[in-house]
Amino acid sequence: MVRIFYLVFSQLAVGGLGLLLLIPKDLVGRGFYRLMGAIYLLIIICARCANLAINHHTVGLKNFLFVWQEQDSALVLIFFLLTLFYMISLWLKPAIINRLLLILSAVVGLIWIVYSANFYLDGMNLPGVQFLLPAQFLISTVLLGAVNSGMWFGHWYLVTPRLPVIYLKRFNQIFLISLILSISFFALNVIFRWQAAPATPLNFFHQLIFGLRAFLGFGGSVVMYIIIWYCLRDQATQQDVVGATRAATGFLYIAMLTVFIGELCGRLLLLEVRFIL
Repeated sequence: MVRIFYLVFSQLAVGGLGLLLLIPKDLVGRGFYRLMGAIYLLIIICARCANLAINHHTVGLKNFLFVWQEQDSALVLIFFLLTLFYMISLWLKPAIINRLLLILSAVVGLIWIVYSANFYLDGMNLPGVQFLLPAQFLISTVLLGAVNSGMWFGHWYLVTPRLPVIYLKRFNQIFLISLILSISFFALNVIFRWQAAPATPLNFFHQLIFGLRAFLGFGGSVVMYIIIWYCLRDQATQQDVVGATRAATGFLYIAMLTVFIGELCGRLLLLEVRFIL
C-alpha cells in the first residue's frame, strides 16, 4: 500500500503543479498560487516519506533531507526543494522568479515520473513495455493534475466571478484528452495481456479491482466529463456564469474522486499482477 500511495501521490503532485502553467500569471492573484503550492508541497512531503519507507529508512527530518543514495530518492528530494523554493518565491516581488521555478519544478517532476517507471518493468512480458509504462505514468500524471488543479481553480470563480470561463474549460479539455489516452492504454494492455503466454489469471479480488478501475475509474470519469462539459457550454455560462462554474467545480470534485480511485486500483494491479492500467 505504501508503494501504491507513493506512485499516485507523486504523479498527483507533479501533474497538479505543472498544470498551473495553464493559467496566465497575471490572471489570478498570488493567493491562488500560494494555496496550490502549499497543497502540492504537502502532497510531495507525504510522497517523500513514503519513498523513505519503501527504501527501508526511518521517516524523520534528518533522513528526509539527507538520505538520497537511491537515484529515485534524489529526484524526489530535488522536486521537493524546487517546490519549496517556488513557495518561498511567491512572497517575493519579482514574478519572473516564481514562474521560472514553476517551470523548472514541472520539468524535473516529469523526468522523475518517467525515470520511476524503470523500477516496475521486471516481470512484464509485453511488447514495448519500456515505452508503454513511462507513457502510462505520464498520462496518469496529467489526468490526476487536471482534475485536482481544475477543481481548485474552479473554486476561484467564487473569489473572482469575472474570470474567463475558457480557462476552466481548458482544464476540462485536458481532462478529456488524458482520459481518452488512459482508456486507450487500458484497452491496448488488455489485448497484450490476453496474447501473452502464459497470462496469469486474475483472482476474485483482482477481478473486483479491475472492475472498479474500468467502471468507476474510467466509466465514472467519462460521465463526469460529460456533465462538466454540459455545465460549461456557452448557453449555460451566458445565462449564469457563476452558477455554471460552481456546478462544474462540484462535478470536478466528484471527478477527482473517480480518477483518484481508478488510479489507486491501476497501481495496485500494476504491483500485484504486473498489469499496466
